[in-house]
Amino acid sequence: GVAVDTAALPLVVRAGAGSVRDSLSVLDQLLGGAADGGVTYSQAAALLGYTPDALLDEIVDAFAAGDAHGVFACIDKVIEVGQDPRRFAEDLLRRLRDLIIVAAVPDALTSGLVDVAADQAERLRAQAGALGAGELTRAAEVLAVGLTEMRGTTAPRLHLELMCARVLLPAADANERGVHARLDRLERRLDMTAPEALAERPAQPAR
Repeated sequence: GVAVDTAALPLVVRAGAGSVRDSLSVLDQLLGGAADGGVTYSQAAALLGYTPDALLDEIVDAFAAGDAHGVFACIDKVIEVGQDPRRFAEDLLRRLRDLIIVAAVPDALTSGLVDVAADQAERLRAQAGALGAGELTRAAEVLAVGLTEMRGTTAPRLHLELMCARVLLPAADANERGVHARLDRLERRLDMTAPEALAERPAQPAR
């Protein structure tokens, strides 16, 4: 008899780690702490320690725009709300995984390969297009390596900031991934500027 936001259910399944019994136990805990309006997404994310989608959207959009201020301001919010930097990095890596699949498989959001709420599907498509496959893959690799290095560290925020700084600078990698990421970024800039450039170019006299 308790209302449960459908957006909260994927968090319950994820917390259950594939076990029906554990998932039901997690849901039971959320029902026990539900307010009058039932179990909401924000309540489930807070109680289970997961990063809210809005915060992940914010940092991914900042990566796509090359906005260093936005990236580090988002990390500051993570620390202010008491989020574990490692959990945030894990959730960000999971988001990048979803975006990589969306970029590679056009119908991933409708075929069940990527399971997100309906209102989030269009945003993932936009983010995948804004970053490009090369930059997404490189960012995911940077985070995956960084997460391994974060184990047992006494300065998790510092590690998270260094990981994000490296994502912002594809030129720091001279390997194939770095080159592909830089090409993706150049192509996006050309796509954004080409129409204006053509419109402003004066007409050439006929020969």
